[in-house]
Amino acid sequence: MIRGGSRRSRAIGGDRGRLGLVVALVFAAPLAAQQRGDLNAAIELERQGRNAEAADRFIRVLTGEPANLAALLGLERTLHAAGQLERALPYVDAALAERPEEKAVWALHLRMFTSLGRHGEAVAVGARWVAAHPDAVEAYRDWAFAAAARGDLREARRVLEMGRARLGVLVLVQELAQVNVVGGQWLDAARHWHEAARADEGMAAAAGMSLSQAPPPERERVLRQLIQELGDPVARRIAADLLVAWDQPDQAWSLLDANLPADPHTAAAALRRFADRARLVGTRDGARARAYALERLAGLGTGGAAQQARIEAARAFAEAGDRAGAERMLDRIGRDPTAAPPAAVDAMAALISVTAEAGRVQEAERQLGEWGGRFAADVRGGLRERIAWAWIRRGELDRASQALGDDSTVATVAIHGWLALFRGDFVTAVAQFRVAGPYSGSRTDATKRTGLLALLQRLPFERSPELGTALLTLERGDTTEAIARLARIAGQLPAGEGRADLLAHTGQLATEHGDRRAEPLLREAIATDSLGPSAPAAELALAELLWRRGQPAEALARLEHLILTYPESAVIAQARRLMDRVRGGVPNS
Repeated sequence: MIRGGSRRSRAIGGDRGRLGLVVALVFAAPLAAQQRGDLNAAIELERQGRNAEAADRFIRVLTGEPANLAALLGLERTLHAAGQLERALPYVDAALAERPEEKAVWALHLRMFTSLGRHGEAVAVGARWVAAHPDAVEAYRDWAFAAAARGDLREARRVLEMGRARLGVLVLVQELAQVNVVGGQWLDAARHWHEAARADEGMAAAAGMSLSQAPPPERERVLRQLIQELGDPVARRIAADLLVAWDQPDQAWSLLDANLPADPHTAAAALRRFADRARLVGTRDGARARAYALERLAGLGTGGAAQQARIEAARAFAEAGDRAGAERMLDRIGRDPTAAPPAAVDAMAALISVTAEAGRVQEAERQLGEWGGRFAADVRGGLRERIAWAWIRRGELDRASQALGDDSTVATVAIHGWLALFRGDFVTAVAQFRVAGPYSGSRTDATKRTGLLALLQRLPFERSPELGTALLTLERGDTTEAIARLARIAGQLPAGEGRADLLAHTGQLATEHGDRRAEPLLREAIATDSLGPSAPAAELALAELLWRRGQPAEALARLEHLILTYPESAVIAQARRLMDRVRGGVPNS
């Protein structure tokens, strides 16, 4: 009887256990669904800029699930935006108590104390993290970067060296190099970057980018250390990266050419990186160095990869004014038994394009006449468009029209719109731009065209050769003269008839080109018509300009005024993003 009773008791106990599990599951499912709903609602509120309400929703999630990382990060963002970051600390403490192994929570804890300026507590968190997880690279890295963020570079180096002592000398060497760059310790930075690149050749690219920030007085010392004192091929390849970044592409190529890695794959990566950086130099010497690198790269490859490198090399030689080099590349493609017939055609198309862009328009037209029958219709049309733009940049609008011929593609219609604009015929320009639509050409071209279309529709005249000439002057690259002409024309317009719009447009152009007239033009645009359609964009441009000049308080005041005054403006989202960056001290790059 006793044994039977025990079985019945166990059966009853088992039933109760199963019942308890079922009950728990029944209640858990709605709870989980509610938390997901709160999380989604919080994210949507944050997207709408309703940070205080979003924070409350994130807190609701964390009350039931303290270690929910998405909610923690959301709480950090929204309370930071609301200026109440300290409210988040108890929730981070609770998450850390529940998930002490979670690196992201440790990092969040450290970051919050750093953001709040409570440096002693940030140091304590870093020390606790390292003590709890001595093998976690992130602990040393985040602690060091937090110290660097508050300007304590000595502490940052100490923490990183402690991590290297525990984890190995090659660990955290990149971070140590970065801290030395921040501290202006360029020779130490070069030594550590060299150490990192010797362990991993892929680090050479990061080394070059980082060390290229060295100010001119330090550059010779850095190059001497890399080329002479460290002196191995890895160090010299880093030095070649620096020389091309510092506008010495000829010397850079000589150094790289003599120190290429023996491994073909590593050598190809170094050549490609060099070619990409040489493109940014923007001079004939840069184009020539790029061409040499691409020619060497083609020699390391086969098939389509080699053909493509030779096509790029032909373009680069043409940019450098080295017609013989360009033709040598084309000849190699033509004589390559593995080359597909289209390869030579592609190369010639590239050469015609570069010839036109280099200003040798008649030569490009002659080449197109000789080769045009071999090109596909879209390639032939694209080359005609490049030739037309080359004539426009020389100020020869009739020749540009002739180059387009009777082509009626959307892209050609857009160019005819530009030609009408530069002639001062705004009725035709508006009509052609509307036909071309907002998607013809590159995104940059479409954005530029759409902005001008909006401007033209606000001006009080249908023709203005003077304004057309000013816009053509801008297209031809004489920014200083173009801004002066546009400002003069705007000053002649009545206050309520497009004056503010043209001033705002001119001020934004001046901002983009770093012209000192930007601020007075933008301020005048806002003062002329503070409720007009161009005022929000002008105020946003002015706020960004003030921030770049190191005036964050004035920038914030402008942004707050913009958001309150023009809540329905299309630039509000940009204004909020800029406000977050100004408040967070994030550099504008």
